[in-house]
Amino acid sequence: MTLSQILHSFTEGMKKRLVIWLKIGYEEVRDDHPEVETHFEVVKTAIEDPHFVKLDKDYGDRNNYYAPFSGGRDYPNHHMKVVIEKGWFGKLRVITAFFVDHFKTGETIIWTKN
Repeated sequence: MTLSQILHSFTEGMKKRLVIWLKIGYEEVRDDHPEVETHFEVVKTAIEDPHFVKLDKDYGDRNNYYAPFSGGRDYPNHHMKVVIEKGWFGKLRVITAFFVDHFKTGETIIWTKN
């Protein structure tokens, strides 16, 4: 992986580790979830200053970072959900991000904001 492949890097709010979002991954997500482009600051907040982090129900190597969002007519009273995966050599990367209006049953809270 080269620096030119990285769209953005973050410092995640649970353990202060580096998280990257690859350009190709961002473009794939943006096509299905245009809110990642129009509400990128909420994505950033969910990663860097999440309200809580949950262990993904289906994938043990993924954590779901959540930040509340109450603005806008298209996404009232939603949370931004950002899925982060632990890859090779422990590197963290964003898999997807999108607004949700409910939480998936079976996710376990592993960290909450103080």
